[in-house]
Amino acid sequence: MVRFLSIEHKSFVYKKSHLDSIEKLANRMKRDLSSAFTENLEFLQSFEHVKNYYDNGQELVKRALYGPIELVLSKQAIERKRTTMTECRLAQVADYLCTIELAAARYAIKEDGGTYEKFFGDIGSFKKNWLRQATRKTIG
Repeated sequence: MVRFLSIEHKSFVYKKSHLDSIEKLANRMKRDLSSAFTENLEFLQSFEHVKNYYDNGQELVKRALYGPIELVLSKQAIERKRTTMTECRLAQVADYLCTIELAAARYAIKEDGGTYEKFFGDIGSFKKNWLRQATRKTIG
């Protein structure tokens, strides 16, 4: 399904142990999101509405996400939707893309624990069959 959708995405991977505190992680996330939104502002402003689908699963992510969206984009353009994976295919696609990005990060530092290899295959197979597809959909 992802292969045929006209979508673009940007993913961020953080390792909590690389930052001193949760507050520093939150600030880093906000800064990275603000930069990504600013870099792609023209593209984002080409839409009448920007829908923010998030299940509010992690308070830290929710705070980091909502601040930059409202700061960079017009509040009137933002439509927040709390959703579950079964309700929205785009939420499923986002979850899939995040899984691929996390797997890539784990493969890179050899922390896959065998789980990713059982599902995706070795690193070469993963890059060829899964990561390449996700990378083609990356924005900016």
